[in-house]
Amino acid sequence: MITDEELVARVAEAAEADPDADAEVNWVRHQRPSKNPTAVYSVRIPVDRIEELRQLAVARNVQPTALIRTWVLAQLDAAKSGDEDARRWETEVRATIDHLRALLDGRGTRAEPETA
Repeated sequence: MITDEELVARVAEAAEADPDADAEVNWVRHQRPSKNPTAVYSVRIPVDRIEELRQLAVARNVQPTALIRTWVLAQLDAAKSGDEDARRWETEVRATIDHLRALLDGRGTRAEPETA
């Protein structure tokens, strides 16, 4: 990890190396808006897991933010396509619960043999 002093030294070096860094920039506005605009969404990730993320990103030769974006979009797609499976599973689970409840309710109404 880089220290604050090292960072300041690097910035100072870069500023001295490029005397035109403070020059006026001529910005050019895009003629058309993006077809697929994006938004920034802040996500809290435990610090100890960030290093894992960085290592995976390096191993896959991508930026950590690109890896996060890929994962999130893949999970959204999976959730959307899995809706039908989830509904079918939920219906089956509810039917099983109703069946078990009926069995338990029937057990309570059956005449129990009396003990003397």
